[in-house]
Amino acid sequence: MSFLNPAALWAMLPLGGIIVTLYLLKMRRQDLRVPASFLWPAQTEEIRANSLFQRLRFSWLLVLQLLAALLVVLAVARPQTMQSGLAGQVTVIVLDSSASMAATDVRPSRFDAAKGIVAGAIREAKPSDRLALIEAGPNPRVLFSLSSDPRKQLSALDSLGTTDSENDVAEALRLAGALVGGIDGARIILVSDGSFAPVTDFSRGKAAVFYQGVGKLSDNLAITALGQTDSPEGRLLYVAVKNFGPSATEGTISLYADGKPLDSLAFKIGKGSTWGKTLQVARKTLVYEARLEAPDYLKADNYAVAVADPGANLRVLLVGPPDPFTERALGLDPRVKLEKATQLPANAGGQYDVVVYNGVEERPVSARGVLVLGRSGTGSAIKESGTSKGMEFLSKTDDPILKGVDFRVTQADKIARWAAAGRGTELATSSRGALVVKEETAGRRRLYLAFAPLDSDFPLQVGFPIFFANAVTYLGGARDQSALSVDAGKPFSVPAENEAKVSLNGDSIVPSRNGMAVIRSVARVGRGEIRVDGKPRALYASLRSERESNIVPQKSVSLGGGEVKTTQTPTRLGDFWRPLLAMLLLVLAFEWWLFVKKS
Repeated sequence: MSFLNPAALWAMLPLGGIIVTLYLLKMRRQDLRVPASFLWPAQTEEIRANSLFQRLRFSWLLVLQLLAALLVVLAVARPQTMQSGLAGQVTVIVLDSSASMAATDVRPSRFDAAKGIVAGAIREAKPSDRLALIEAGPNPRVLFSLSSDPRKQLSALDSLGTTDSENDVAEALRLAGALVGGIDGARIILVSDGSFAPVTDFSRGKAAVFYQGVGKLSDNLAITALGQTDSPEGRLLYVAVKNFGPSATEGTISLYADGKPLDSLAFKIGKGSTWGKTLQVARKTLVYEARLEAPDYLKADNYAVAVADPGANLRVLLVGPPDPFTERALGLDPRVKLEKATQLPANAGGQYDVVVYNGVEERPVSARGVLVLGRSGTGSAIKESGTSKGMEFLSKTDDPILKGVDFRVTQADKIARWAAAGRGTELATSSRGALVVKEETAGRRRLYLAFAPLDSDFPLQVGFPIFFANAVTYLGGARDQSALSVDAGKPFSVPAENEAKVSLNGDSIVPSRNGMAVIRSVARVGRGEIRVDGKPRALYASLRSERESNIVPQKSVSLGGGEVKTTQTPTRLGDFWRPLLAMLLLVLAFEWWLFVKKS
């Protein structure tokens, strides 16, 4: 035990001396005449000397009063003891709300248990403590900033729920570090099951970091693959299930074609193994769904969907230097599964549907669609004659690729001097030559833009994401889809003139801005509907993440290059005034009882 105000202990000397002195003083007597002494009962107490001071005698009242004074002095000295509790004087709690936190190995779920931990920290916090809460979901957000209002904090916590998606713990921790990293003694508390990638780009600053782990068991099966391909023998449907649990498990997977039952398959999978099945199905089906029934603790990964449209799910490779504008424009497209590389991989082959060359030389590739930005290569559908600085837009055609795209206000620091060659067709021109060129031969399509996005202000224009959405539609060979498949929890965009209304686990209306409606996320897996400008389309959301499906609770996590082990509850120095107050009240009550009894 330590004291924040140890000097107050010296007050016991004068205070105790005053109490003892009061017991040494003589009694003031008053002379009274009485008729006879036998009218008074016998006096057994010693008659005290009529002097200023008398001999000190033992008295329980004196002991109790000295003890009460000692307790008061100790309270003023503010004794400190080590106490358990998440909250410190300044604390940021990062709460994981990803799919794995919905596991039910802890009743009612890991997330509910984590919310209980956070609620306990809020209730146990001192009035002077300041707390903040950050949700570590697919898009981290601050539920409440540093404050000392338990009522509002608990209300914000109650409104929080899980999502059937991956999380972004790294960004949430960076946000927490920005809030309290410069404050001495601050705390960052991560409440999670540890199902996230190691966090490297994170600096805690002056704050201490704690990891509060949740979860007990790891039994879980997940649909890890569902897809179709057309072969000479017909259409083939493939489905795979993986066992992430510690023991062999049996289950059943039901397959549906456009909402109608297709087949039901029973299986048994050993621990850590994968079971797969290929079936021959009819070509006319548009949407395939799979539902898994098994004794596991996570339900979000027991559903999967595949849309049988060559443009519904596109593997896109972005080749070139880092470009956050282009990456985001492609990533918002729900059809795109984006991968990045600084150079074209040697084994790229035909595994990608679309390859985007961003400011690097175009190279031959067997993808069915190629988008070239700013730099041509051997065999291009254009003829290049150097580069220039600046341009003036001249004209464009009515091709759907340029619908909603306006180059009249675009400026470029570096633009290639191009002219269409071979089967290339100029879609837009500038004072420097061809601005946009397309070529279509033997089922393959190529599209050229005369400048790289980072060499211009095009990324700041409203037509920038629209151009990439139109380009992906053209290069991927997509038709007007009646069904849309998205990843749960991730943002996506759809072309819209007015608005998009999403109906899946709750309705939400998103207004269109500059021809695009950006939907922040769909929180849950399943089937719903999206109405774009009043036209309905089926909307399917699913989760395919082995990281989230592997629900083994982690006893330590990698944060900022170091391992942080789970702790039951951090400790802190706290005031020891409550027990002292209880003891003081008890002493005073006993002293009063003794005084009344002696009187």
